[in-house]
Amino acid sequence: MRKKQLSMVTLSVSLSLTLALSACSSKPEATSQPTAEASKGKFDKKLTITAFNSGAFNPGSQMPAREDDPIRQMLEKAVNVDFQMTIPPADQQLAKLNTMIASGDIPDLIFMTSRATAVEYYNQGILADLDKNDLNNYPDLQNRFKPEDWESMKYKGKTIGTPGYELVSGVRGWWLRNDWLTKLNLKAPTTPDELLEVMKAFTFKDPDGNGKNDTYGFAAGVGKDGSLITLGWEQIFWMFGVNPTIVDQVGGKLVFGNTDPRMKEALAFINKMLEAKVVDPDWVSINEAPAIDKKMYSGKIGIIINDWRRMEKANSALMKELSGEIPDWQVIAPPKGPNGDQTIGLKAFQNNSWAISKTAAKDPEKLNRILALLQYWYTDKDFYPWASYGLKTIGWDNVSGSVQRIQENLASKEISEKYRWTSNYSLPRRTNDDLFFNFTNPKTAEFQKINLTYVKANTTNPYILPDPTDTKLSERNKFTNESLLKFMMGKDPLTKWDDYLAALDSKFDYAKYKDLVAKQLTEAGVMK
Repeated sequence: MRKKQLSMVTLSVSLSLTLALSACSSKPEATSQPTAEASKGKFDKKLTITAFNSGAFNPGSQMPAREDDPIRQMLEKAVNVDFQMTIPPADQQLAKLNTMIASGDIPDLIFMTSRATAVEYYNQGILADLDKNDLNNYPDLQNRFKPEDWESMKYKGKTIGTPGYELVSGVRGWWLRNDWLTKLNLKAPTTPDELLEVMKAFTFKDPDGNGKNDTYGFAAGVGKDGSLITLGWEQIFWMFGVNPTIVDQVGGKLVFGNTDPRMKEALAFINKMLEAKVVDPDWVSINEAPAIDKKMYSGKIGIIINDWRRMEKANSALMKELSGEIPDWQVIAPPKGPNGDQTIGLKAFQNNSWAISKTAAKDPEKLNRILALLQYWYTDKDFYPWASYGLKTIGWDNVSGSVQRIQENLASKEISEKYRWTSNYSLPRRTNDDLFFNFTNPKTAEFQKINLTYVKANTTNPYILPDPTDTKLSERNKFTNESLLKFMMGKDPLTKWDDYLAALDSKFDYAKYKDLVAKQLTEAGVMK
């Protein structure tokens, strides 16, 4: 998978970057305190460390020269290195990395945006596996992440990287127009049937009081690649305990979401929604997240699946601009499905990582210096505000003994743009750090907590990697998406479900695919 998992966990990178901006017009205050290791002379010999940072939160910003970059100076001083960081354009990450590798200019430290990418480069002999003893020399770095995050760094029993940045779970959840609910004297839905009834009321009972038939109960879309899990439908599927792209384990047995019997229940319910005309008809042409945002801001939708920060100040301003009001949007618990499922989505899997090249790892001194650099970057308490909030006296300052953000600078577009580059160091930021996200709506953290309550463990699917022998993969995925869409829309009746299953086996080697999945999960130790 070539995406950052922000996905399901993933944060929306553009939003994270905006929130992470550090800014001010005054000259930043630089640190003058050496680290303990540097002061003891542990790293007397200065080394050059090259890094390829495709995990940068704002790759489009121009990094300043060393003399104007106090954050780089602190990193370099901490472990006595010349730190040279390349930040590739977001749409050229792999192309640029491959060019560097082909020319023999392999970076020492390489950010991997997905486990699949890390495994691919490891199998090509480009990345090193990290010896347990090497990592044990850096306990603070080990303790910085949870044991399950370190487990995700393993491939065939080898640790092939260190965790990159924490991913946020429960990003997308159920939003409901509470003002419409109150006006129509309804209660928040707790089951699929109740959900459909509320959607009908929001569609046909003139909840906005304008005397026109111009509102809808729900809005969704379909990804450009035909995906049904990115723009609203995923949470409908989860009410029935399935997801068309997910492989899970139930009772020690593998469950494939796109063929599980519960998928039929989900498809039947979605067909009822569409037949009832409670879904904004634009859903067939919506294929990007901004279009979903626009629907939410339009003032004509009653229930929608969206990001947990959608009532922050900037988004509220867009609502006011587009619809003339700021609706009383509230995040609600997902309705409980017929099988007892009440899931918002999957817990974010630690899918990104820092890998060390084999070339760099051959030099023990360089290997240790890289690990020391990562430990300082990710765990030094004094450095954390610089990495997460930007420059001192610009993005933050110490006030009465505590770190506080400088709000007037964060609100300045000119200053924010000038110091946008600082967010490229923000990888150590923690997902429970309210200062980093700089919430302006006191309910935002509450909305996130609601979503997190209904996150499902994600212990199987991330370990499934594309297999080069699976020549029918893309065709099979396309057929699956098209078939499920036809069932949803009623173009194919669910009486043809068995025909769909038979076609997967006869035309798309589905049995072989399931065997490959079982083999991978067994090798990864995920399934016994």
